[in-house]
Amino acid sequence: MRFICCSAMPDVCEPAERPVVFEATEATSCEFDELHTSVAVLLAECDEPLFHEAGVWIPSSSEWLVTSDRLQQNTLATNVKIIALHHPSGNVRRLRALEEAIEMGNGGTTDFKGGAFLCSQGLGSVSGSLWHIDKTLSVATRLGPEAGLTLNSPNDLVLHKSSGHLLFTDPAYGLESQGFRAAPFDTAKAVWAVPSHPQKCSDLAEWRRVDRRADEPNGVLLSPDEKTAYVSDVWSGKWARGKQLRHACPGGERSCVFAYDVVHDGQHGSAPSLANARKLIDLCDKKEVDTGAEGYPDGLKCDVRGNLYAGCGDGVRVYSPDGSYLGRIKVKGGVSNLCFGGRDGKTLLLLNKKRAFAVRMKVKGAIICDE
Repeated sequence: MRFICCSAMPDVCEPAERPVVFEATEATSCEFDELHTSVAVLLAECDEPLFHEAGVWIPSSSEWLVTSDRLQQNTLATNVKIIALHHPSGNVRRLRALEEAIEMGNGGTTDFKGGAFLCSQGLGSVSGSLWHIDKTLSVATRLGPEAGLTLNSPNDLVLHKSSGHLLFTDPAYGLESQGFRAAPFDTAKAVWAVPSHPQKCSDLAEWRRVDRRADEPNGVLLSPDEKTAYVSDVWSGKWARGKQLRHACPGGERSCVFAYDVVHDGQHGSAPSLANARKLIDLCDKKEVDTGAEGYPDGLKCDVRGNLYAGCGDGVRVYSPDGSYLGRIKVKGGVSNLCFGGRDGKTLLLLNKKRAFAVRMKVKGAIICDE
């Protein structure tokens, strides 16, 4: 195990001790035992929540791109760090050039060319935005939106590879619960689609809301065949009193994952749209609670078989494509986001805010770049 002191973190952190290996899986089906090896390694540990979101595998440097949680709560200061976490060494290097360009970095995804896309949550009256990061993790290019469109706090995104469009979620956590964004904001709190090419996304007409049913859309994911999209909808009644949810559980909780058909409506060429929304998972449901479900489904990932992995308060919960619960990787304190990576795509990174784990899997991840 290694310990990093964030308050005085140098640009490069070397491992201090050997990793700790542990077993922490709980199967409810034979299918789950076919997915994992039951072995996890503690890659890095920190005294602040350095390992929070993104988790994009960068094959050229054998690193995951990772963003921290807010390190200065209840302020309008830019206080999210962006790092690269090496596998298998666990070395951490701080990406200051990206921090200077991207305010309040959050969720990310691969561009399938060795680089990444990253969400900026915005700050104060500055709109949230989308960015592209090159494979050296040193050059950030703002994709938009241009003046005339204000986003709330973009949370997560995924690339629809066949069309070159990004799907991203835009909840209002920054204004409604965390206090780092200012009004006005987009009350739709939608799932959006936009071209990933900088020239095309400069046209505001290309920014389309493709779903508005979620109260606070969070994680977003595509199935391996890109025919199904998944969106988590997450809110707690503890975060802001008096907020009225359209689909709340008792106590003002919202903790579910929706599935959608990915369609092409003919009006926007090959650009994806979403249809046939259905609730796939609801952690408020008694059958989920009875299996130990805790917290909320945050980050979402798929393996090549189409199984869905959700970072939750009890760890990583794994479901078949039809929503059947298969089992979980138990992690004390939960998992905010996760990502497949490693040289063969069979290592699953778990981001636990102050700790980062790597779980050896038997199956490869679907949404990774392995160039």
